[in-house]
Amino acid sequence: MSARTVVVTGASTGIGEATALHLRSLGFSVVAGVRKEADAKRLRARDLTPLMLEVTDPDSVAAAAAEVEALVGADGLAGLVNNAGIALAAPIEFLPIDELRQVLEINLIGQVAVTQALLPMLRIAQGRVVNIGSIAGRVALPLMGAYAASKFALEGVSDSLRREL
Repeated sequence: MSARTVVVTGASTGIGEATALHLRSLGFSVVAGVRKEADAKRLRARDLTPLMLEVTDPDSVAAAAAEVEALVGADGLAGLVNNAGIALAAPIEFLPIDELRQVLEINLIGQVAVTQALLPMLRIAQGRVVNIGSIAGRVALPLMGAYAASKFALEGVSDSLRREL
């Protein structure tokens, strides 16, 4: 792989899969973060390099970073697309705190953890970080408080990271 390598988290379906395939069509080598072996097998058949990654598990993040480093070597990493995320619809009044924590862990903390782990490789190639946000990061809707909180927070982290880097 070369400095034209990009990691996409949450690439098993939806926006993440579409992003990974689009980047591949543009000539990038794509390392696609997934949680299930079946998804890895399917993406491998589409000329993507699967990466087993659970963004809420520090050991998984560290192992994934080591695997990416072995792939890109001294060339570094051209980009990271932080796409892994979940949406949860529930009124805040009745939302179990553990479920709120899970949304924040996946949609916010996991994004920061992956970014921190891959940042040394991104610096080498002067790569870019793209955090997938949502209109819910600007306007909160009823029953989507946990999701909106995570996306509002991701907006803040993204803006701070942009200024820091």
